[in-house]
Amino acid sequence: MRADGDMWTQIPEADLLIAGRFEEQPGHTVYRERGARNWMVSLTVSGTAEYVAGGRHLTTGPGDLVVITPGTPQHYRAAGDTPWGYWWAHFQPRPSWFGWLRRPELASGLSLAPLGPGEGLRAADAAFARVHRNAMSATVDAPQGRVPVDRGPRPGAYATALALNGIEELLLMAATALEPSAGAGPDPRVRQVLDQIAADPAAPLHVDALARQVALSPSRLAHLFRAETGDSIGNVVLATRLRRAATLLETTGLPVGRIGAEVGFASPYHFSRQFRQRFGVPPTAYRAGHGRR
Repeated sequence: MRADGDMWTQIPEADLLIAGRFEEQPGHTVYRERGARNWMVSLTVSGTAEYVAGGRHLTTGPGDLVVITPGTPQHYRAAGDTPWGYWWAHFQPRPSWFGWLRRPELASGLSLAPLGPGEGLRAADAAFARVHRNAMSATVDAPQGRVPVDRGPRPGAYATALALNGIEELLLMAATALEPSAGAGPDPRVRQVLDQIAADPAAPLHVDALARQVALSPSRLAHLFRAETGDSIGNVVLATRLRRAATLLETTGLPVGRIGAEVGFASPYHFSRQFRQRFGVPPTAYRAGHGRR
């Protein structure tokens, strides 16, 4: 507990996707000083919440969708006199998303899309429910142990992709809501780098080489990339490689060491360590949990 009454909470693992639906009493507070390595999106369903970022206080109500970029401090609380009902998810974007992930920020690293309390809220609530259902099917353990659900039959190989499709739907709703002020998309040089990462994440994707290809200094490219996407080149490359590895574990019988090499890891140990940090389990356990032996 902080001296001012805020509660420190555990930083979520940087796995591909975790999601949940909470009802919190007024005063419940989350504070993560350094944020997380992944993105966060939350939707207020009922009640109100207050987000604090960059010295600004933002109050959200039903239908408000908040997006927080990696590394941005996460400080929010249930406000008002009634419980705050909300959906949340932590995720790594697909590289193709960054073209419409840009949106006006209310504070550094935090943006809000007012979807509205009517049809917008109903559509976003349904999308989050699908995200949660599929994320639970694709996860070895229930996220944070706080959302009991009937796990049903053995997880399918495509549950994670379906959960990501739901996140994509939510972010497109946000982009549509902010379309008049969303801008023209990322800088073409950043778009070129994103396309290269998506096309072949296993290739040697060093900042120096990427910078030469787009005629920028490494420091300028790194700064521009983060400004345009809200994330670092290294984190996007790593997330893309590990997502491809997870797909190969789900859908093929290739040896784990070969999968690591296929997605760009020179060391099997480094691959296993990074995979465990991202997904919470080693590659072999992930494969076993997704129906392959």
